[in-house]
Amino acid sequence: MLSEKLSALELSRLAVWVYDNEHAKIVWANQEALLLWKAQSRAELYARSYKDNSAATQARLDSYMRKVSSGEEVAEDWTLYPRGKPTTMTLHGTGVSLDDGRLGILFQAVVKDQSLDGSMVRGVEVLRHTSLLVSLLDENGDELFHNPTVLRTFAAETQFQSWFPETWQTILRTVSSGDRYQAELLVQTAAGDRWHLVEAQAATDPLTGKRGVLLQQLDVSQRRQAEELAESRSRLVAELQSALQLVETQRQEILALSAPVIDVGRGILAVPIIGELHDVRGAELLHRLLEAVSAQRARFVIVDLTGCANLDDEGARLLLRVTRSIALLGSQAIVTGVAAQLAKAMVQAGVDMTQLVTLRNLRDGLDYCRKLT
Repeated sequence: MLSEKLSALELSRLAVWVYDNEHAKIVWANQEALLLWKAQSRAELYARSYKDNSAATQARLDSYMRKVSSGEEVAEDWTLYPRGKPTTMTLHGTGVSLDDGRLGILFQAVVKDQSLDGSMVRGVEVLRHTSLLVSLLDENGDELFHNPTVLRTFAAETQFQSWFPETWQTILRTVSSGDRYQAELLVQTAAGDRWHLVEAQAATDPLTGKRGVLLQQLDVSQRRQAEELAESRSRLVAELQSALQLVETQRQEILALSAPVIDVGRGILAVPIIGELHDVRGAELLHRLLEAVSAQRARFVIVDLTGCANLDDEGARLLLRVTRSIALLGSQAIVTGVAAQLAKAMVQAGVDMTQLVTLRNLRDGLDYCRKLT
């Protein structure tokens, strides 16, 4: 039994307890530990649950479990809060077998002078709970200290060289030359690949006075992802705009080919319409045609419908609008190639055919114009 195995520690003047990390409970404690934890009894202390530990605290405890599992001992300063009262101490931890065969941690606490500089104690606590990854390394890159965020991020892999297999030597060389290293690097963490802003600079180990390296890391993955998403969207918008511009260019070319404005000389323009005449084509045709009439001072414009496949009511009204616009510029419009079906559609649309000069084909239209020039 655990109580029998640890009976000699009942008389220790140090607070001693056994912590079950898996169940987040204290499973054994001596009398001094009851006083430190301000517990009314062992049963009351053993009933407490520590499952609401902060992520930083749990990361430290998980790290201790890995170390004591391999036979190591741990010793670190802690600030505990029994009944809400902060108490600073050095905790020494070793592995101990629990009654069911699992491994727990045997803690012995050396309470520090509570008159310590408050700013120093607070600084240590901030360092342990910050989201920034902070490490102190020796000149070779070996671990001297990792804050809990480092332990939580990399889990069991705490070797600096394994975090940056391709750049760790560059980092150490930069710092040893007196410069500050800074870069954004892709790092393999317990959660997968993450982007870290990595900063390294020379520092001194306060325990030995030897030169070391202060390494700080900030996870910037979300910012990088946002930037990559914004860049991807910008590329997509640019590609879409380019595609739309190409489509518009092709549309203009198709419209121009399906209703070209041809200068046949002697102040005569010919416009053979191929396909259907609808509102979009009509507006485009009217724009190009009026520009050509003005620029070339044409006297006659022959609108040839021989290749016009269909003419609905809207198309017929558009044709009338085109001829009237030509007349407003002082030119005469001649319509040729009007098949019986097209003539019927124009009459049904209310187009007054008597207002138009209509001829059988384009050749007749050219002969008509040349006789008048």
